[in-house]
Amino acid sequence: VAGTTSRELETAAVNFKKVYGDACTPPAEMQAKLDAVKELAKEYTKYGIAVKDTIGLAAEAAAAGAQNQELLDATTQATRLATLGQMEQNDALKTTISLQNAFKLSGDELAKSVNFLNMVENQTVVTLQDLSGAIPRVAPVIKGLGGDVEDLAAFLAAMQEGGVSAAQGAQALKSGLASLINPTDKAKEKLQGMGISLDTIIQANRGDLMGTVQALADAFDTLDQFSRQQAIEEIFGKFQYA
Repeated sequence: VAGTTSRELETAAVNFKKVYGDACTPPAEMQAKLDAVKELAKEYTKYGIAVKDTIGLAAEAAAAGAQNQELLDATTQATRLATLGQMEQNDALKTTISLQNAFKLSGDELAKSVNFLNMVENQTVVTLQDLSGAIPRVAPVIKGLGGDVEDLAAFLAAMQEGGVSAAQGAQALKSGLASLINPTDKAKEKLQGMGISLDTIIQANRGDLMGTVQALADAFDTLDQFSRQQAIEEIFGKFQYA
């Protein structure tokens, strides 16, 4: 058993060195980072996570381009996310890297975001597995429109409570938000006839995604139920109507 474990650790270490950094990375830096990862791995053994698995996770993060403290943050928070959500480590890592890249989170901010996602799981119908599957798909869109991870979680929770799965919700957000910020002339004309100026709503809330959606909701509240449904269908289309 000891021999097998030693070989597994050596294989994991070699794989890590193969993907960390680039051709110009000094061997000493590479070894120092591997040693830091090993220290993390030893800490996680108390939670039943094998050292080789933590080193393997770090190698996946390194292969995705993470280095130095960013690598350690990704490994730490992916491990936390996988443990809290009882999910595969690779899925947790994809989510963590998406949070780092799309929302530019690191250190304490990244840790707080993982805590927030765990709170969302505890207080809503959305699970960490749901969020993990959706975040890599739609995080760049949310960030590009001025939103953050809290906005994304709120959208997904609202959709899931309305019967829309997280995977479908992520696709709907990408398509629906594009329709909202760049509506067709027909949609603008239709809503103008109802007393709602889409251009005014969009321009008044540039860079504030949740503000844009809330302003549209407030405008819809001035319509009767049937007119509201007509307006929603006109903006978002038949496939994203729900």
